[in-house]
Amino acid sequence: MKLTAVCYAIVTFFCCLGTISLFAQHDLSVYNMPEIPQRIFQNPSFIPQQKFYIGIPILSGLKSAYANPFTYKDIIERDAYDSVTFRIDNFLSKIAKNNQLRLYTDVEVISFGTQVAHGKFFLGFSVRERMSQHIAIPVNLCNLLWYGNASPQFFGQTVNIAPALNILAYDEWAASFSGFALKGKLTWGARLKYLSGRFNATTVKSQFEVNTDTSTYNIHMRSDFELRTSGVDDIQHYTNQRVSSLVFPGNNGMGVDLGASYQVNKHLGVSASVLDIGFITWKSRTMTFVSKNPGKEFAFDGLTLNDFVDMFDNMNSFGKKLSDSILALVKIDSVRGVKYTTWLPVRYNLGGTWSLNEHHTFGLLFNGISWDHHFFPAMSVSYCYRIPCLLGLMISYNLFNHQFTNVGAGLSINAGPIQLYAISDNVPGLIFYHSTNNSSVQVGINIAIRKKAAPVVAEEPN
Repeated sequence: MKLTAVCYAIVTFFCCLGTISLFAQHDLSVYNMPEIPQRIFQNPSFIPQQKFYIGIPILSGLKSAYANPFTYKDIIERDAYDSVTFRIDNFLSKIAKNNQLRLYTDVEVISFGTQVAHGKFFLGFSVRERMSQHIAIPVNLCNLLWYGNASPQFFGQTVNIAPALNILAYDEWAASFSGFALKGKLTWGARLKYLSGRFNATTVKSQFEVNTDTSTYNIHMRSDFELRTSGVDDIQHYTNQRVSSLVFPGNNGMGVDLGASYQVNKHLGVSASVLDIGFITWKSRTMTFVSKNPGKEFAFDGLTLNDFVDMFDNMNSFGKKLSDSILALVKIDSVRGVKYTTWLPVRYNLGGTWSLNEHHTFGLLFNGISWDHHFFPAMSVSYCYRIPCLLGLMISYNLFNHQFTNVGAGLSINAGPIQLYAISDNVPGLIFYHSTNNSSVQVGINIAIRKKAAPVVAEEPN
């Protein structure tokens, strides 16, 4: 059984995430920046203004963003003498209010699109490497590690300390098709996607109850746990595979994005999209960990003094020996080769714009992400100034992740066919990162060829 190795890999992965923070891809600001072709990924009905565009491979779309329940200052405090104090109680209070950690990263390997049929339709193609992570860490687990099992939070009580996670890394091969209707007032679009899964760790059941006996102080445990994984048991040999296995590991899935937008009049427009409706079936290098005796109670009466001393002989193996003793008691089985299916976190957008003229536009966007019966909402109010064919400038106020001081900004510059852009949903978070629990940045370079004139179908009827 390689359960211990997998557990250590996952714990190490969490620790690495803690050092770089966790990402939450709401993608608010790019939604209302019409100069940037990549906003078609937020709504496939957003037909780019360019006749043709191609993203510089890898450099056309790099996204990085994070959202934690806590900030750096919530955990670490420095005094005038640069001494460090860890504010554990404050950290635990933040986790108690919001224990959801979410991560999304996207890298565009390549993307391009072009108008067809004299501008009546738009075709696009893209390959993106994507990662999504949703992790729920119960405050009871943190309390147990910090206060111990005899603390008031646990003594004589039964609590669940099992985390829940959905870690997903995959390649997305997508083709989009969009067009005009109702004499140009309505645009519609869809993106069909083939998904090739690379890595997954998903909890199906996440129950690990702990109770401390008030007379003996023994720890009584019950587990009903099921963790499904693919590609995590043999990470060290990942690069030794054939190129075909690296590109297409054998974990296949399908997905779709849908969107529509409607120009009510020359000033008002509304739009909506549903993204990442899809699944991946995992077949390659799968391993499932399940409780051997779900619901059965076990007692852990601690370690003898000799065992404790033996563990301290080698500090590097202390945690491993302790976890081995607990896992051996609870008895978790591993099963290889079990095929299973996971669904993608679904994203929603509902937006509206008010255009004064071709230079000034105000936008309102409601956004949400659903996962594991949880819904994570966000909202954005934006203003965009444009000089057609040259400049796009956007500023936004965004509400998400329980923080209300997110000021976003975006800039796109065209120098002939070369377009450069940079966007953030929380610019102050990039500067004052010690005091924020979220921030984001998206940058890219495109080759964008504009059309000479707007297609007739896109004009409003007299």
